[in-house]
Amino acid sequence: MELLIGILCGVALSLFFSFGPAFFGLIQNSIEHGFRRAAAFALGVSVSDIVVVGLMLTVLKNVDMEAVMHNVYVASIGGAGIAAMGVYTFRKKGHVRRDKSGRLRLISDGKVGRRHILLHGFLLNFLNPFIWVYWISVITLLSGEVGLHGAERYWFFGGLLAATLGCDLLKCRLASLLQAWFTPRVMIGFNKGTGVVLIAFAVYMVVAMIMYQTNPKVREKEQESMPQSTKIIQSLHNHVGRDSNHMTKTVAEDTATIYMDTAAVMDSTADTTYLE
Repeated sequence: MELLIGILCGVALSLFFSFGPAFFGLIQNSIEHGFRRAAAFALGVSVSDIVVVGLMLTVLKNVDMEAVMHNVYVASIGGAGIAAMGVYTFRKKGHVRRDKSGRLRLISDGKVGRRHILLHGFLLNFLNPFIWVYWISVITLLSGEVGLHGAERYWFFGGLLAATLGCDLLKCRLASLLQAWFTPRVMIGFNKGTGVVLIAFAVYMVVAMIMYQTNPKVREKEQESMPQSTKIIQSLHNHVGRDSNHMTKTVAEDTATIYMDTAAVMDSTADTTYLE
């Protein structure tokens, strides 16, 4: 059951709460390089999520990671990494040539292999402190209010991460279909736009962490409020879990009734045989 809930949560969160740097990188790679190389980017993002969740469930489970991730210096390091990727994307150069179908395409200068793209996806997600804070809130919710422990948590995260990767691959496929509409000039503009978004996000991330540290009202408001993503997880878990418990209770009651009716029939048959 936890596997199913994890899958449902993964699909819901991927559809409504996956519009960070990794999302723009996913779309940009899908349009520029096609589905296969974009799938490598999605795999890198997924591996990053697995590493973050694995670390927080094992090695870092006794560390106050929320305080660490809200540290301005940590945010600055992550922001610098994301900004560097944004500058690289903005300044990316290439040459125009025709592909096998005869369409003009922008081909990036230098060799861009799948390993490079996979590493790009991994770092873009791993260096984002908001991703760490997001997973911290999910783990805290599951361990506290929901009450999942041990194997249940691993089943849940297995379903959630698998569903997230599946949704990202679907986004890659859909975005890659837009290649025919992107001329080299449009592709250059799109790359620059993606670079600007990444740089702006890096700046926003550092400013948000500074405000969190220096403004008590911002800190109190964030600590008291539950992120929308964790609200969805809690709602789905309560709803599906309640339906499951109700179904289990109903089956148990029906089974007991059938058993009692069968026993009564057997007793009646035995009494009749004895009288005869």
